[in-house]
Amino acid sequence: MLNVPPVGAAKLPALNLVQSSLIARRVARALMILLAVSIFAIAILPWQQSARGTGNVVAYVPQERQQTVMSPTRGVVARLADGLVEGGWVEQGDFILEIQPTAANLVDQLNAQLMHLSVKRATAEAKVEVYQQNIKDFEAARDSAVAAAHEMVKAAEAKLQARLGVIPGYEAKEWQTRVNFERQQGLLERGIKSDREVEVFQTQWDVAKAELEAARREVTAAENEVEAKKHELDQKRHEAQTKVDYSRAMREDATGQAATTEKEKREVEIKLGELDRLIIEAPRDGTIFRLPVYERGQTVKEGDALFTIVPDVSDHAVELWISGNDTPLVSPGDHVRLQFEGWPAVQFAGWPSVAVGTFGGQVVAVDATDDGTGSFRLQVRPDPDDEPWPSERFLRQGVRANGWVMLSRVPLWYELWRQLNGFPPVVAKDASQAESMKTAKPPKLP
Repeated sequence: MLNVPPVGAAKLPALNLVQSSLIARRVARALMILLAVSIFAIAILPWQQSARGTGNVVAYVPQERQQTVMSPTRGVVARLADGLVEGGWVEQGDFILEIQPTAANLVDQLNAQLMHLSVKRATAEAKVEVYQQNIKDFEAARDSAVAAAHEMVKAAEAKLQARLGVIPGYEAKEWQTRVNFERQQGLLERGIKSDREVEVFQTQWDVAKAELEAARREVTAAENEVEAKKHELDQKRHEAQTKVDYSRAMREDATGQAATTEKEKREVEIKLGELDRLIIEAPRDGTIFRLPVYERGQTVKEGDALFTIVPDVSDHAVELWISGNDTPLVSPGDHVRLQFEGWPAVQFAGWPSVAVGTFGGQVVAVDATDDGTGSFRLQVRPDPDDEPWPSERFLRQGVRANGWVMLSRVPLWYELWRQLNGFPPVVAKDASQAESMKTAKPPKLP
């Protein structure tokens, strides 16, 4: 068996040519260490999931947002405030400009119309009172006439009852005289009574019949009188009620005239009130942003912009617009990190604690509908437990802002795996659930 001694590199020049240099070996060793550290970091480092949005700074109170003051009527600019320029600061109630109506003597005409309508309304109200009194008088007269007619009907009915009461007596008398006559007639046929005596009984019967017939005619007349009195009662009631109804209709007509006149009067008063507002004042403390009306003699129409003011802000907020995919993950109370334009900042979305120059906020509202393009608006206010936002010098209304709504904390490897598969972020409903996401395992794919 042969023992071959080792040969050094000095005796084999080709070996020197294929060996790695010392620098390459060190770089490779460093890369291996970096790879191991990266794998270890991916396995244990946490990652903060977030929903990103962009927006701008606004005033939280709507009354403190940008306002455009419109012209209340058609007219000509008669006077402007001294030194009024864009960018100038004004206080609430400061005089801005005065408008003179285009129509000559418009105020006098409206005042005359208002006086005429006042007189017309007073006349209509007087008519209402007169017709109301007429209604009371006619109702009283109706009740009196109806009561009198009722009494006449009762009297006629009493008279009828009296006439009916005597009929039985006349009928009995007629029956008795007839029976007597028939008896005497029988005696005459037997020769017991004479014709003279029979004629007397016949006369008595004829008188009784005449009296009965007269009594019956009186009953018929009494019945007709009762019907006539009832008809007269209905007629008087109808006539009296017609007068009452007519007065009521006239009262309602006068009431309608008064209401119509009052409506017209209010319209004129509104026009006069608009003319009283022809002296335009600053609605709030703030800065004049735009001034399209800048000299006397300019003609303006109703609704034309006179000036735009940006009020001083007492409470800032940020409007963030986020994608509709992230909207279900956001709810009021969620924490937000904000980066304002013009304020130096370095943001690490996954590690907000490392970020510099960002400010904390809280979601206070999420719009119920989108803006027409699938984006939803969030309103974010300062977080009271975080660093205060920059001063108004830096946070002017309209300054753009980037925001990250903080969701759940998950392992870095999970976030990489989620991004590669296109899965949505994870929302933790409470602190314990958020903590458990640190050890979350990916779902098993089929």
